[in-house]
Amino acid sequence: MTLTLCCNTGISEMKQNFPNNIELDSDIYISDYTNFTGNAPVKGVDITNELNDIFNLWPPLHISNPNKVPILVANMERNPAVNKRKDGTLCKQCECLCISTQCAEDDVPWFALVELKCCQDVDRNIRSNIENALFKLKKHHLHLRDEKSIITKGMFHYYWIISIPTSDRPPFMRFLFSQDSQLTLGEEFDGAQIIGDNDILVVDGSEIKGLHKETLL
Repeated sequence: MTLTLCCNTGISEMKQNFPNNIELDSDIYISDYTNFTGNAPVKGVDITNELNDIFNLWPPLHISNPNKVPILVANMERNPAVNKRKDGTLCKQCECLCISTQCAEDDVPWFALVELKCCQDVDRNIRSNIENALFKLKKHHLHLRDEKSIITKGMFHYYWIISIPTSDRPPFMRFLFSQDSQLTLGEEFDGAQIIGDNDILVVDGSEIKGLHKETLL
């Protein structure tokens, strides 16, 4: 499939709303070193397209991009202004957002909010970690849609990515959701699809998926 520059005006608006962004057409590695006790590249969220030896100690979310789809990535920590509400308080934010900037002419690009849960002994509290991640994703989606009017229904194919890189038990949504409950949630949040995985595949400019198949109850 031939990709063309998205006619979707949301792409240029996203660059303006999230001025501290990077554009990559390669694999992407997203890490949150907030709870890492070793020598990390940064204290907080790090986004890179390069492998790092530290991944052996503190694994990242891996977004595989074999077709080299151009992706706009914005670290929320470096774009604090957009997370402010009208009353000056801060919205519950996820780690970052990723948006494809090229897609088929007859389709719309994908838009993914990414929430990482990285901590020791995470498997003991995997359900609570997922619930907490889902809470933040809901709040952030509503903030961008209702408070900031940055996103609207039909503008993108929406995805919420919940990654627990320190756990080797993906897919994760099976710990929380039935198929019906996920469909209901999608209806409320503009068709958003939830992916609970540490390895994401960029299929093309309009679709992504987790590499571990979800088996919902």
